[in-house]
Amino acid sequence: MERGRLTATDGVELAWRRWRPLDERRATLLLIHGVGEYIERYARLVESLTAAGIECLGFDHRGHGVSGGPRAHVDRWDRYHADVVEVLAETGNSGPLFAYGHSMGALICLTLALDPDRSLPGLKGRIVSAAGIRPTGLAKPALVAIARALSRLTPRVSLALGIRGADVSHDVDVATEYDEDPMLVRRATVRWGTEALGAIEAVKRDAARIRDPMLILHGGCDPLSEASGSRWLADAVSGDAELIVYESALHEPHNDPDHASVPGDVLRWIHARLDAGATS
Repeated sequence: MERGRLTATDGVELAWRRWRPLDERRATLLLIHGVGEYIERYARLVESLTAAGIECLGFDHRGHGVSGGPRAHVDRWDRYHADVVEVLAETGNSGPLFAYGHSMGALICLTLALDPDRSLPGLKGRIVSAAGIRPTGLAKPALVAIARALSRLTPRVSLALGIRGADVSHDVDVATEYDEDPMLVRRATVRWGTEALGAIEAVKRDAARIRDPMLILHGGCDPLSEASGSRWLADAVSGDAELIVYESALHEPHNDPDHASVPGDVLRWIHARLDAGATS
């Protein structure tokens, strides 16, 4: 694994990681993690992908992990877009690229597709996992109203995310690690909340503009975002979309013991896109 740091254009330091396959690289997968977590939580998925020739690249979002910035805060959602583009430029990626976004990362992956000012060179497809199109809990009307009011007055006031290990995986070890992990961010600012809600609204409004090939993954028992949102997304986008709902999985199918097929599904889909490109 290669580690590095860069200073974003607004002065915030971002920490990135790259995992190279031992054999020939077929493509690079850009990992975009969820709210509160950090990129090294994807080690299980990375191990399977690099063994199959897929280089993995990721970074800790601003305000997450060992990156700088106020914890779980962003003034504008498109700052996440800029960070993704700047990390790719810093790391000098070349060749076929796929983007894999989970939860908040899935929203970033989707809104990036709607951003006319930023593109991902070499992108061959997007993989979105547990996209919060229809979030539960934090999207209750009363909480939304409070967050929007506070966001205008005191944008860095934080509220508890309320995510438990039992929400993310049936694996007892994964759940316990989540609850005890000191690196996880447990609260997010009200401005982050209103920006995330705005991102959801943008995807709902403009999903038909997304034309990239897409693999959509969701846990059927996800208590944080309804799988029905991903079902809607699969029908709403204009590009070729494949939907897989792991019926008994929770919020993190890639960390659920009942769904060890997730890396295989991701690899099958990536290889199909690469093979189609090679023969076209």
